[in-house]
Amino acid sequence: MTDQSVSERKRCAILDAARAVFSHKGYSEASVDDVAEHAGIAKGTLYLYFKSKERLYLDALASDLRAMSAEAKQEMERAGTLRDKLRAFLRVRLEYATSRESFLRIYLAEYGSLFVKTAISPDLIQLLRENMRYVAGVIAQAKRRGEIRTVAPYAVAAAFFDISRGLLERRLLGWKEFRAADEIEFAIQLLFSGIQNAEKGNMHAKRSSKREAHRAKIA
Repeated sequence: MTDQSVSERKRCAILDAARAVFSHKGYSEASVDDVAEHAGIAKGTLYLYFKSKERLYLDALASDLRAMSAEAKQEMERAGTLRDKLRAFLRVRLEYATSRESFLRIYLAEYGSLFVKTAISPDLIQLLRENMRYVAGVIAQAKRRGEIRTVAPYAVAAAFFDISRGLLERRLLGWKEFRAADEIEFAIQLLFSGIQNAEKGNMHAKRSSKREAHRAKIA
């Protein structure tokens, strides 16, 4: 095993420990000593990889954000229609966050703190803007295809991210009455009620009515 691979494995182990500590204690109460102890290394060794608690916190969040975003983009590119692309986006984010509760806690805490911090992390802002830009691009392509009516892509993308964050928050709260699949479908329908092309929207409504009628007949 090369020195580089050993170093990367140690860095990943420190980030794993950071996620666990920060999600349990929160940023303010957690310390570098806590993370080093959880990772089973000396504090001095940790500082070789991360120069500060803030850097460690943001890198732990950023690494998961990049992984989640890459997975979401991959699934969106496989989908055909805008509905399917946005559905894939929500599904990946919910599945990723649900399987990584430590990431979910850190992500929601950091996003909420953006509005009270005097110094906002430029790294996090860049990641959020990259994700927003990608989704806005997908929406713009759908607009050019005539799949939706003329809209401001960034405004729609921003609203979509707001919806997504609400879904993530309910996962963290553990509200069992909200089923992920049902919430995703309702979110997609709600969004499309405002952006869909009128003619295609009517066609989609008719198809949905036929499916419901067919289900009722089978039942």
